[in-house]
Amino acid sequence: MPTPDAARYARDAAEIIGARFEDLDDGQGYLFRVSRGRKTMLSGGGNVCAYPVNSATAYTISRDKAHTKAVLAALDLPVIPGGLFFSHSRRAALRSTGHEVHDAHRFAADMGYPIFAKPNHGSRGAFAEVIHDPAGLDDYVSRIATEFESFLIEPVLEGREHRIFVQDGRAVFHSSKASPALVGDGKASLTELLARLNAHVADEGVSPLPRSVLAGRNPGEILPAGARLSLPGRRNLSAAGGIDAVSDQSPPALASLAIRAVEALGLRIGAVDMFDLSSAGDFSVPVVIEVNGNPGLRTLELAGRSDLIRTIWVSMFNACLDD
Repeated sequence: MPTPDAARYARDAAEIIGARFEDLDDGQGYLFRVSRGRKTMLSGGGNVCAYPVNSATAYTISRDKAHTKAVLAALDLPVIPGGLFFSHSRRAALRSTGHEVHDAHRFAADMGYPIFAKPNHGSRGAFAEVIHDPAGLDDYVSRIATEFESFLIEPVLEGREHRIFVQDGRAVFHSSKASPALVGDGKASLTELLARLNAHVADEGVSPLPRSVLAGRNPGEILPAGARLSLPGRRNLSAAGGIDAVSDQSPPALASLAIRAVEALGLRIGAVDMFDLSSAGDFSVPVVIEVNGNPGLRTLELAGRSDLIRTIWVSMFNACLDD
């Protein structure tokens, strides 16, 4: 069983600063303690926020995408417009009107299809999908209701996607994301290639990419060997997305917006996902997609930047464990 990333990073950083690392999860790595002198801190993987410098309030707000938008919009920071809806009526009496499935249909019709939908509390690209018509929205709600109570509907935006990682008011690194793609072998149909890709996505514990990603293409089409078909909707590594570039030099316009967004939520560590909507690709029209209060660092591993991972974790441990 693989060790969670956070446990690996923590053990490495603890060794660097002369701290003691203790696994409290029978070797699974999802709960651990790090101590130095009289100071002790807890952290973990999975549902545990790996960054103990983030307060419970700040982290919890960042997990709620609608709340995050509300905080940023109140400070006039650019966010993607949209609406919040619920996949079932279990707690309808506890909320105001206008957020039920029939309201979602009305909202989507007014916005115009295609639309983009994603869970309000989701992560790793699960159930982040482009929806093309009312039947597709009904299908989406029926699938998402088994795992998530609420979801967002947003317009489909075209633009390059970026992430800025922020720690204590400083942009640590910048990455740009690539869409997942089907790669032809000259034999398999698009349907078969998508099934293979979804087998990989399932191993990551993420919902499969829907057949709607093939909209406008013949599912039986056979791609020539080496040909690539980009798939819309998700760009997360866990959902078969990719990374175009990683750098410790962040574009100033993106870094400025990311720092303000992270500070607005009260986070000390966070990653801000953004679209650059400028036609020239010059970062002049950034808009926040979401703010992650527990961002993973697999991007840095894949880019061979373990030095930055150590810098992030050592700095955090010193902040928590210094007398």
